[in-house]
Amino acid sequence: MAEGRVRGGAVLGRSGRGLAALLVLAAAGCVAQPGGTETLVIDSRSFGFIDELLAGQAGRPQQVEATLVLPQGGPAGGGQAGSGAPYPAIVLLHSSNGQGSQDWLYAKRLTAQGIAVLAVDSFSARDVSHTVRDQTLVSTASMLSDAYGALSRLSADPRIDPRRIGVMGFSKGGIAALYAAYRPVQRQAAPDGRRFALHIAYYPWCGLRLRQPETTGAPVLIQSGALDDLVPPERCAALIEASRGPPDSGGGPPALRQIIHPQARHAFDHPLLALFDKIPITAPSPAFCELQQRADGRFVETTGGQVVHADNLNAVLAGCSRPGHAGGNEAADAAAFAATLAFLEEAGFLTAPPRK
Repeated sequence: MAEGRVRGGAVLGRSGRGLAALLVLAAAGCVAQPGGTETLVIDSRSFGFIDELLAGQAGRPQQVEATLVLPQGGPAGGGQAGSGAPYPAIVLLHSSNGQGSQDWLYAKRLTAQGIAVLAVDSFSARDVSHTVRDQTLVSTASMLSDAYGALSRLSADPRIDPRRIGVMGFSKGGIAALYAAYRPVQRQAAPDGRRFALHIAYYPWCGLRLRQPETTGAPVLIQSGALDDLVPPERCAALIEASRGPPDSGGGPPALRQIIHPQARHAFDHPLLALFDKIPITAPSPAFCELQQRADGRFVETTGGQVVHADNLNAVLAGCSRPGHAGGNEAADAAAFAATLAFLEEAGFLTAPPRK
């Protein structure tokens, strides 16, 4: 989870009961990829840990694929409120299960509102199917690079409004969607100065503390479950309290908000969990882990005081991790998406751009 190293949001449990239940649901009907899509190639980088990205290291050149879904009717218009090119757009970042039903569900939900979706596949090009058992296979820093690469790619597309491109992610992808809002990350991942217009993070792990916690100033919405014992919502509340707005705004309170949904567990909105309110996840999650960046740029796990880097992250976080549960909640799913739509409307994503 943290930096793509410890499991914290894969929906598949390692128990027979959890896995069997999801296999039944998968057979019952997954959400299919929308039709009429385009495959785009995104220029990105691969990193082992976020300290490499923040230090300005180049990383390894990497190209990943992403699926572009335009609102019904294509560039000429169609769909519902806000439709018509140039479209607002959302860069969609998947969980540690990889790209699948959850991504296509949200692609359909968002395009129905006139918002284009670019669903990034951070795993396939790196020869990874999922990171459920080994989160070191793809780091959050790599997914951050993917996200900003997708932002650059969309900004050059005449069908997309470059002023209205946001990022949204789930669990592992939610971590990237959240930390993409911090200026130290944005400065390194987007040397051209681009930033996302908004950030939406569903049940991310919030235990990464940057030495300079200033945000870009773009609004951020975190959606958490009150019963989430894989990535407890209290971590995100503490992160918000420790964060600051951009220096050019005087460093006041950041535009971060959190909604905690009652009776909701991890992955409460996942379509494959709709009929199951509690499934054990035996692989540990960094529920009690906090990585604090020091003045020298390195990160320390605050419980044991050990310096963390790409080679030892799994071992360090094993001591502050624990298993937990995932589970669907139809009411929380509906409430969370309603909150997402309100957030998008507030940011002008559901309003047609003014005519020139």
